[in-house]
Amino acid sequence: MVDYFLLQTSSENPAFMAVLFTLLLAFSLSVVIAITYYKTTIGPDFSTTFLQALILSPIVAAMIIQAIGDSVAIGLGLLGALAVIRFRTNFKNPRNIIFLFAALAIGISCGVFGYTIAIVGTLVFSLLAFALYLSPIGKYFIANGTLTVRFLEGTTDQKSLEHCVQAFCERCFFKAMRTTTSEDARLTTFEYYIRLTPGTSEQELFDTLTALSGNQSVRIDFENQNETFS
Repeated sequence: MVDYFLLQTSSENPAFMAVLFTLLLAFSLSVVIAITYYKTTIGPDFSTTFLQALILSPIVAAMIIQAIGDSVAIGLGLLGALAVIRFRTNFKNPRNIIFLFAALAIGISCGVFGYTIAIVGTLVFSLLAFALYLSPIGKYFIANGTLTVRFLEGTTDQKSLEHCVQAFCERCFFKAMRTTTSEDARLTTFEYYIRLTPGTSEQELFDTLTALSGNQSVRIDFENQNETFS
């Protein structure tokens, strides 16, 4: 009897057991996506509220799809009703958007009774997410930012400074040089666009540049990380 209910996948009013199985499957697969996100996310972009959204959104999506069924009228009605709600959440990390789409795809697949699509899609997505995390482009934070070094004129030359920076950076581009004069000193400021070598510590670069000259000010601002060394 239960098998008959579970195979009833084309009715506009699916049986209770079919609905229950669909929602539980959507929940189970969303937990897999949430665990994948938890294990593969590094840095300040991680959010516990977003983690909860990944688990709950497939259930909501499955409910909406099942409520629509094969009815065009209901679909248009829900489209108008949901258009009233405006979501103003900003995602700074595009990777979070992909995870949210994956969670919604699970709910939609389960809602149309595409259980095989939902299960296989979840497994493939999670495996690829872990593979990217363990790869050089995912396991380490690739730091892109701006390096600003200010020192007293004559205490450090540009060649020594750039040689020190290139030892820690995969890429280093000269941006600007400024000279300012105060009452008792003349300061020279160099700015560089840098990309740290994967696995390199930002603190090591900062300490090395600071030790290069005692009269030196160092500041590193990262573009995609809320972190500043100065």
